[in-house]
Amino acid sequence: MVELRSRFAEIQRMTSPILPRCAKRDDLHLQFRGRWRGASCTFHLASWLYPRETANVVSRRYPLDPPHNPPGREPVSRQGWLDDDSVAMRLASASAEILLDIGEWRRRHLDLSQAFVGITLLLLGLALGGAAAITDGYLHRGVESGAEQPYIVQPTGKGLATNIDFRSYSPAQLGDFASALNDGGFQFVRQEFSWGEIESARGAYDWSQYDTIVAELNRQGIGMIAVIVDTPEWARSIGQAVFANAPPRDPESLHAFTNELALRFGENVPFVQIWDRPNTTDNWGGQTATGAEFTPYLEAAWRGARSGSASIRVVSPELAVTSDTVGGQSDLAFIESMYAANASPYIDIVGIALDGGVFSPDDRRVSESRTNFSRAILFRELMLSNNDVATPVWATSYGWAAGEAVTRDEQAEFVERSMERSWSEWPWMGLMVQWAFLPPHDSATSSFAMVNPNGTATPLYQRLTSQEVVRRSRIANTGFAPMDSDSITDSGHWQDQHLEGRTFRTTQQAGASLSIEFQGTGLIAFVRSGPEVGSFTIEVDGEIVPGGAGESGDEWDFSFLSSTDDFPRTLVDDLDDSRHTMAITLLGGGELTLGGVEITRQAPFVWPISLMTVGSIILLFFALRSIAFLFATRAGHLRRRTDPDPDPQLPRLANWRPERRIS
Repeated sequence: MVELRSRFAEIQRMTSPILPRCAKRDDLHLQFRGRWRGASCTFHLASWLYPRETANVVSRRYPLDPPHNPPGREPVSRQGWLDDDSVAMRLASASAEILLDIGEWRRRHLDLSQAFVGITLLLLGLALGGAAAITDGYLHRGVESGAEQPYIVQPTGKGLATNIDFRSYSPAQLGDFASALNDGGFQFVRQEFSWGEIESARGAYDWSQYDTIVAELNRQGIGMIAVIVDTPEWARSIGQAVFANAPPRDPESLHAFTNELALRFGENVPFVQIWDRPNTTDNWGGQTATGAEFTPYLEAAWRGARSGSASIRVVSPELAVTSDTVGGQSDLAFIESMYAANASPYIDIVGIALDGGVFSPDDRRVSESRTNFSRAILFRELMLSNNDVATPVWATSYGWAAGEAVTRDEQAEFVERSMERSWSEWPWMGLMVQWAFLPPHDSATSSFAMVNPNGTATPLYQRLTSQEVVRRSRIANTGFAPMDSDSITDSGHWQDQHLEGRTFRTTQQAGASLSIEFQGTGLIAFVRSGPEVGSFTIEVDGEIVPGGAGESGDEWDFSFLSSTDDFPRTLVDDLDDSRHTMAITLLGGGELTLGGVEITRQAPFVWPISLMTVGSIILLFFALRSIAFLFATRAGHLRRRTDPDPDPQLPRLANWRPERRIS
């Protein structure tokens, strides 16, 4: 012990110039623990190194140290969240005990712990992947970019259209309504054609009333969708003579009528819809038709119309959502039955009734039993399942009924927002025909009409005829825009060519140009190529799009191809999802021919789904890795380290002691 004290005296002498500056005896909590001849000794360095007279030296303190009490004052107890009995300290203590217990349990049950971790990661990965799939389905179900092939070639643009029956009005009223429709920006009207009235006697046609309607609409630049209804009495079956909408006993009689209609009106009636809601008893002779039963009539009408005018297009019948009799087919079941009966060659356009119900157009839930705007997606999916990819869909009666659940203002807002959603997300959807322009002639109210019975405009009419909505309906939106749509204007000398049921525009005049106004992120054009094609330039929003040809590289040239074709080619891509204007100008040396444009749009809200998918993949990877290691360990292919290696012992040097520093 005497020797040990002499050694500490030596340490005190060597460190006394330094230690008093950083600590004093009462605050220095350093301890020296050593072993001396088998006995454990603890020395408080402050007691050995500092005499009493150094007690007043100021020490360095830490912020969380308890306050120092000068001599003569009562010690100050700790208060607040650092107290041993405070809530924070008790929670910290409990958490520490739980973590220690978990760690101890894991050390005792290594295999079970690893299995639990692997299964937990697996479930989390599957849950995250499922959430990504559900989110993607909810946000993007039915959404297409417009670049999918084969392209859906819409026979018209996506302008405003409405249902109206002009037969109840005088020629003067007809002119007023047609003028109002034109002023409001409407481009198409869906009008019933009564076969029973026109051909009351077999082979004797009276078109006088319809001649007036078609001529007035044509004068106002409004297209016609003719809906064939009512069977003449002479064409009905004997037992169904009392039903005006009974089916004709011979489909060929319908063939003859549609042929006469197409021959008489030609391009002034470009669309014919065969029948209205044949899946209800009122429209099929007291019974309900099935898709298979209706297909022969559709085929006969299609052949008759096409033989009268090659450019006419036949629309499948509009159907009631549910039949009014037990065992009757719903709209989806009816169309499925038609496809099963091989009716697809006779359907140029699928017509559907689209009722928004009481839900906003932002409701993206899709169900056959749910009446909402998103129900249209079910028709598109049904067509895809029957390999009918390129046929357009039209909503031939569409809108929200104003009432207690949906106010007039909400009706107007819902219709506008739903049309914008269709224009952006559904290239397969063409015309959306408003349910009714005028209320029924003998009705004091109409929940779907855009004009009140007293002739005043509803909020729906005011919203649809606003300048912004009319302009948006006439530009090229996602999907196909034909060359005769309002979104395409020209300067110079251009000629029309009618090929494959489409209109092509061609010019050989240097400097002639076409301007296309569209909203989307890209544009694909049906541009003719071949040895007779001249070079041209493309400008988007006033900026040149380089094509790689010519001395400057700004020109586009498809004349190097040996064969002439009208294949679609991507001209611009990766634009902002906003309104753009593209100009195509012929420089010379040949001709320029275009057969329509396809507007593309990249789907939004993809990055959250991508993040969830990547996170799911990472979790599944570590889950499978953990499970694989567990099985490999249990099978003996891997060795488990149950106990960590002890710390290596430092070598002992006999009789070693530091040399005394020479002062």
